[in-house]
Amino acid sequence: MKWNLGLCLAALLGTQSTYAQFANQVISYDPGTNPAGGYSDPSTALGSPERYTGEGIFPGDVTAFNPAYGADELISIGETGHLTLRLSHFAIPGAGPEIGVFTNVGIADEDYPNNQAGNPLFAFGIDDAEVEVSADGISWESLGVVTFDIPTQGYNDLAGTNPSSFQQPFTGALSDFNGLRLSDPGNPDILELLSGSGGGTWLDISGTSLSKVGYIRFSVADTAANANFELDGVTIAASAMGGQVPEPSAIALFGLAIVAFATRRC
Repeated sequence: MKWNLGLCLAALLGTQSTYAQFANQVISYDPGTNPAGGYSDPSTALGSPERYTGEGIFPGDVTAFNPAYGADELISIGETGHLTLRLSHFAIPGAGPEIGVFTNVGIADEDYPNNQAGNPLFAFGIDDAEVEVSADGISWESLGVVTFDIPTQGYNDLAGTNPSSFQQPFTGALSDFNGLRLSDPGNPDILELLSGSGGGTWLDISGTSLSKVGYIRFSVADTAANANFELDGVTIAASAMGGQVPEPSAIALFGLAIVAFATRRC
Protein backbone atom coordinates (compact mmCIF):
# COMPACT_ATOMS: atom_id res chain seq x y z
CA MET A 1 0.00 0.00 0.00
CA LYS A 2 1.28 3.46 -0.86
CA TRP A 3 0.89 6.14 1.80
CA ASN A 4 -0.69 9.37 0.60
CA LEU A 5 0.10 12.80 2.04
CA GLY A 6 -2.60 12.58 4.69
CA LEU A 7 -1.46 9.17 5.85
CA CYS A 8 2.14 10.36 5.93
CA LEU A 9 1.20 13.30 8.14
CA ALA A 10 -0.81 11.07 10.44
CA ALA A 11 2.15 8.74 10.76
CA LEU A 12 4.50 11.63 11.46
CA LEU A 13 2.27 12.83 14.25
CA GLY A 14 1.62 9.42 15.76
CA THR A 15 4.36 6.88 15.02
CA GLN A 16 6.88 7.85 17.66
CA SER A 17 8.00 6.79 21.11
CA THR A 18 10.54 7.58 23.84
CA TYR A 19 13.26 5.09 22.97
CA ALA A 20 16.81 6.02 23.90
CA GLN A 21 19.87 5.17 21.77
CA PHE A 22 17.69 3.88 18.95
CA ALA A 23 15.39 5.10 16.19
CA ASN A 24 12.59 6.99 17.91
CA GLN A 25 10.10 8.06 15.24
CA VAL A 26 8.89 7.07 11.77
CA ILE A 27 8.98 10.12 9.52
CA SER A 28 7.82 8.47 6.31
CA TYR A 29 7.36 5.00 4.87
CA ASP A 30 6.66 3.81 1.35
CA PRO A 31 6.63 0.00 1.06
CA GLY A 32 7.36 0.19 -2.66
CA THR A 33 6.69 -2.88 -4.78
CA ASN A 34 7.19 -6.48 -3.69
CA PRO A 35 7.82 -5.97 0.04
CA ALA A 36 7.69 -9.15 2.11
CA GLY A 37 4.04 -9.90 2.77
CA GLY A 38 2.78 -9.06 6.24
CA TYR A 39 5.85 -7.05 7.26
CA SER A 40 4.15 -3.69 6.93
CA ASP A 41 4.32 -1.93 10.32
CA PRO A 42 7.15 0.65 10.21
CA SER A 43 7.01 1.14 14.00
CA THR A 44 8.76 -2.23 14.35
CA ALA A 45 11.97 -0.37 13.37
CA LEU A 46 11.74 1.74 16.54
CA GLY A 47 13.51 0.85 19.75
CA SER A 48 15.91 -1.97 20.45
CA PRO A 49 16.65 -4.75 17.98
CA GLU A 50 15.13 -8.07 18.98
CA ARG A 51 16.81 -10.41 21.46
CA TYR A 52 14.09 -13.09 21.43
CA THR A 53 11.98 -14.17 18.48
CA GLY A 54 9.33 -16.65 17.37
CA GLU A 55 6.98 -16.24 20.32
CA GLY A 56 3.98 -18.52 19.86
CA ILE A 57 5.59 -20.33 16.91
CA PHE A 58 9.15 -21.52 17.53
CA PRO A 59 10.50 -19.30 20.33
CA GLY A 60 14.19 -18.81 20.87
CA ASP A 61 16.98 -16.31 21.44
CA VAL A 62 18.09 -14.23 18.48
CA THR A 63 21.46 -15.61 17.43
CA ALA A 64 23.67 -15.58 14.37
CA PHE A 65 21.82 -18.80 13.38
CA ASN A 66 18.32 -17.70 14.45
CA PRO A 67 17.53 -14.17 13.27
CA ALA A 68 14.39 -12.24 14.14
CA TYR A 69 11.56 -13.21 11.80
CA GLY A 70 8.25 -12.07 13.32
CA ALA A 71 5.93 -9.68 11.49
CA ASP A 72 5.94 -7.60 14.69
CA GLU A 73 9.75 -7.45 14.62
CA LEU A 74 10.67 -6.43 11.07
CA ILE A 75 9.60 -3.89 8.49
CA SER A 76 10.00 -4.69 4.78
CA ILE A 77 10.84 -2.16 2.07
CA GLY A 78 10.34 -3.23 -1.52
CA GLU A 79 11.66 -1.85 -4.80
CA THR A 80 11.32 1.95 -5.10
CA GLY A 81 10.25 2.12 -1.44
CA HIS A 82 11.85 3.93 1.47
CA LEU A 83 11.75 4.34 5.24
CA THR A 84 12.82 7.51 7.05
CA LEU A 85 13.49 7.48 10.79
CA ARG A 86 14.34 10.06 13.44
CA LEU A 87 16.97 8.94 15.94
CA SER A 88 16.55 9.47 19.66
CA HIS A 89 19.96 11.17 19.90
CA PHE A 90 22.35 12.67 17.41
CA ALA A 91 25.14 10.43 16.18
CA ILE A 92 28.40 12.38 16.25
CA PRO A 93 31.12 11.51 13.72
CA GLY A 94 34.18 10.02 15.38
CA ALA A 95 37.01 7.57 15.01
CA GLY A 96 34.89 4.48 14.35
CA PRO A 97 31.48 3.56 12.94
CA GLU A 98 28.65 5.40 14.64
CA ILE A 99 25.32 3.88 13.52
CA GLY A 100 24.42 0.20 13.73
CA VAL A 101 21.79 -1.37 11.48
CA PHE A 102 20.23 -4.68 12.48
CA THR A 103 18.40 -6.82 9.95
CA ASN A 104 17.40 -10.49 9.69
CA VAL A 105 20.63 -11.96 8.37
CA GLY A 106 21.22 -15.55 9.46
CA ILE A 107 23.94 -18.16 9.06
CA ALA A 108 22.95 -21.67 8.00
CA ASP A 109 23.68 -24.26 10.69
CA GLU A 110 25.90 -26.91 9.08
CA ASP A 111 25.58 -29.22 12.10
CA TYR A 112 22.04 -28.58 13.35
CA PRO A 113 21.30 -27.99 16.18
CA ASN A 114 24.90 -27.30 17.20
CA ASN A 115 25.17 -23.80 15.69
CA GLN A 116 28.06 -24.50 13.35
CA ALA A 117 28.94 -22.21 10.46
CA GLY A 118 30.25 -23.81 7.30
CA ASN A 119 33.64 -22.95 5.84
CA PRO A 120 32.77 -21.12 3.72
CA LEU A 121 29.49 -20.37 5.42
CA PHE A 122 26.11 -19.91 3.77
CA ALA A 123 24.14 -16.84 4.90
CA PHE A 124 20.53 -15.91 4.17
CA GLY A 125 18.63 -12.64 4.46
CA ILE A 126 21.45 -10.49 3.04
CA ASP A 127 19.98 -7.28 1.61
CA ASP A 128 21.18 -4.07 -0.08
CA ALA A 129 19.75 -0.61 0.48
CA GLU A 130 20.82 2.94 -0.18
CA VAL A 131 21.41 4.81 3.07
CA GLU A 132 21.07 8.57 3.46
CA VAL A 133 21.67 10.59 6.61
CA SER A 134 20.61 14.07 7.69
CA ALA A 135 20.98 16.45 10.60
CA ASP A 136 17.53 18.00 10.19
CA GLY A 137 15.48 15.58 8.09
CA ILE A 138 15.49 17.96 5.13
CA SER A 139 19.03 18.06 3.70
CA TRP A 140 20.45 14.61 3.02
CA GLU A 141 23.80 13.03 2.22
CA SER A 142 24.12 9.54 0.77
CA LEU A 143 26.36 6.85 2.23
CA GLY A 144 25.83 4.85 -0.95
CA VAL A 145 24.35 1.40 -1.38
CA VAL A 146 25.22 -0.72 1.64
CA THR A 147 25.18 -4.51 1.85
CA PHE A 148 23.72 -5.60 5.18
CA ASP A 149 25.26 -9.00 5.85
CA ILE A 150 26.21 -9.21 9.54
CA PRO A 151 23.89 -11.23 11.82
CA THR A 152 22.50 -10.14 15.18
CA GLN A 153 23.46 -11.82 18.45
CA GLY A 154 21.05 -11.05 21.29
CA TYR A 155 23.04 -12.52 24.18
CA ASN A 156 26.65 -13.19 25.13
CA ASP A 157 25.81 -16.65 26.47
CA LEU A 158 23.77 -19.68 25.48
CA ALA A 159 21.52 -19.33 28.52
CA GLY A 160 20.18 -15.96 27.35
CA THR A 161 21.02 -14.22 30.62
CA ASN A 162 23.78 -11.82 29.53
CA PRO A 163 22.51 -9.33 26.94
CA SER A 164 24.91 -8.27 24.22
CA SER A 165 25.55 -4.59 23.55
CA PHE A 166 23.72 -3.09 20.60
CA GLN A 167 25.81 0.07 21.10
CA GLN A 168 29.16 -1.67 20.64
CA PRO A 169 30.19 -1.61 16.97
CA PHE A 170 31.26 -4.82 15.29
CA THR A 171 33.84 -4.02 12.62
CA GLY A 172 34.53 -7.51 11.28
CA ALA A 173 33.32 -9.14 8.07
CA LEU A 174 30.87 -11.96 7.42
CA SER A 175 33.78 -14.20 6.37
CA ASP A 176 35.15 -13.93 9.91
CA PHE A 177 32.33 -16.28 10.99
CA ASN A 178 33.54 -19.03 8.64
CA GLY A 179 33.85 -22.41 10.38
CA LEU A 180 32.94 -21.09 13.84
CA ARG A 181 30.46 -22.50 16.33
CA LEU A 182 28.29 -20.12 18.30
CA SER A 183 29.99 -21.28 21.50
CA ASP A 184 33.02 -23.56 21.59
CA PRO A 185 34.90 -23.13 24.91
CA GLY A 186 38.64 -23.37 24.50
CA ASN A 187 38.43 -22.62 20.77
CA PRO A 188 37.63 -19.53 18.70
CA ASP A 189 33.86 -19.09 18.45
CA ILE A 190 31.27 -16.53 17.43
CA LEU A 191 30.69 -15.19 20.94
CA GLU A 192 34.43 -14.57 21.22
CA LEU A 193 34.51 -12.98 17.77
CA LEU A 194 31.74 -10.54 18.71
CA SER A 195 33.35 -9.87 22.10
CA GLY A 196 30.18 -8.50 23.69
CA SER A 197 28.79 -6.77 20.59
CA GLY A 198 25.31 -7.55 19.30
CA GLY A 199 26.67 -7.63 15.75
CA GLY A 200 24.82 -5.80 12.99
CA THR A 201 26.20 -3.79 10.08
CA TRP A 202 27.81 -0.55 11.23
CA LEU A 203 27.92 2.70 9.26
CA ASP A 204 30.68 5.31 9.34
CA ILE A 205 29.32 8.85 8.94
CA SER A 206 32.69 10.60 9.30
CA GLY A 207 33.02 10.85 5.51
CA THR A 208 30.03 13.20 5.26
CA SER A 209 30.07 16.96 5.77
CA LEU A 210 27.64 16.63 8.68
CA SER A 211 28.66 17.44 12.25
CA LYS A 212 25.79 15.32 13.55
CA VAL A 213 23.16 12.92 12.23
CA GLY A 214 19.63 12.83 13.58
CA TYR A 215 17.77 11.15 10.72
CA ILE A 216 18.40 8.12 8.55
CA ARG A 217 16.66 6.92 5.40
CA PHE A 218 16.75 3.51 3.70
CA SER A 219 15.75 3.20 0.04
CA VAL A 220 15.57 0.22 -2.32
CA ALA A 221 16.35 0.87 -5.97
CA ASP A 222 14.22 -0.36 -8.86
CA THR A 223 16.85 -2.83 -10.02
CA ALA A 224 15.66 -6.43 -9.81
CA ALA A 225 12.43 -8.34 -9.39
CA ASN A 226 11.41 -9.06 -5.80
CA ALA A 227 14.26 -7.05 -4.30
CA ASN A 228 13.45 -5.97 -0.74
CA PHE A 229 15.08 -4.97 2.52
CA GLU A 230 14.00 -6.06 6.01
CA LEU A 231 14.94 -3.88 8.99
CA ASP A 232 14.84 -4.74 12.68
CA GLY A 233 16.40 -1.70 14.35
CA VAL A 234 18.92 1.14 14.27
CA THR A 235 21.28 2.01 17.11
CA ILE A 236 23.82 4.67 18.02
CA ALA A 237 27.30 3.67 19.23
CA ALA A 238 27.89 4.56 22.88
CA SER A 239 30.99 6.53 21.88
CA ALA A 240 29.01 8.55 19.30
CA MET A 241 26.01 9.56 21.41
CA GLY A 242 25.21 13.27 21.20
CA GLY A 243 22.31 15.29 22.53
CA GLN A 244 18.68 14.41 22.00
CA VAL A 245 17.22 15.03 18.56
CA PRO A 246 14.40 17.54 19.07
CA GLU A 247 10.93 16.27 18.34
CA PRO A 248 9.63 18.12 15.28
CA SER A 249 6.67 20.39 15.87
CA ALA A 250 3.41 19.71 14.06
CA ILE A 251 4.23 22.51 11.60
CA ALA A 252 7.72 21.12 10.95
CA LEU A 253 6.27 17.64 10.55
CA PHE A 254 3.82 18.93 7.99
CA GLY A 255 6.73 20.52 6.11
CA LEU A 256 8.65 17.25 6.18
CA ALA A 257 5.60 15.43 4.86
CA ILE A 258 5.27 17.94 2.02
CA VAL A 259 8.96 17.50 1.14
CA ALA A 260 8.69 13.70 1.26
CA PHE A 261 5.50 13.75 -0.80
CA ALA A 262 6.97 16.10 -3.39
CA THR A 263 10.35 14.40 -3.80
CA ARG A 264 9.48 10.74 -3.22
CA ARG A 265 6.40 8.59 -3.12
CA CYS A 266 5.14 8.71 0.47
